[in-house]
Amino acid sequence: MIRLYLILLTFFLFLSGCAQRIDPQTSLYVDWKAKLSAQNTWQVEGKLAFISPDERQSANLNWQQQDDLNQLVLTSFIGTRVLALKQDAQGAELEYDGDTYHDTNAAQLLNRLTGFTIPMDSADDWLKGTVSNESLQVDELGRAKNVMWQSLNGQKWHISYGDYQQYAGFWLPKRLTLKHQNIKIKIQLYQWYFNEHD
Repeated sequence: MIRLYLILLTFFLFLSGCAQRIDPQTSLYVDWKAKLSAQNTWQVEGKLAFISPDERQSANLNWQQQDDLNQLVLTSFIGTRVLALKQDAQGAELEYDGDTYHDTNAAQLLNRLTGFTIPMDSADDWLKGTVSNESLQVDELGRAKNVMWQSLNGQKWHISYGDYQQYAGFWLPKRLTLKHQNIKIKIQLYQWYFNEHD
């Protein structure tokens, strides 16, 4: 009788597992941080707020990286494109206010034309929460909580991670705040996409 019960239980568990179509990618990788760090093709959608003593601006963001191409597109809440910023090995390009501008560094180009500051370089590390240096503080699950990070142009940023979501086998940041002097950038991330072949 017990044997029959166990067989039936196993059968029903198997059926329920089939019905749910559980994707193994939804379970957390044991080495999720190393795998996430190696993901160099990704896209994320969310919103961003830029806060300084003089102004406060907010926009929807679409941030993409593919190998050495890093692209940030900001749109208004009604869908109008505010700017598109690209950085690759050849330099930076900014589409803003109907014109296109070029420079060697995306963050400097953005700041010069808009007054808006965001560290584009190494975004692959700090945006995914895989940044690592001696200042890094992590929570009990090994996820980044706070870190002091220096951009290529020498700016020092304090980055704090407020919340995470589990997706595609990784822990991914949902909310983070960057502070540099009297500038604060608040980022909320809704949806991540990864290249399944990475």
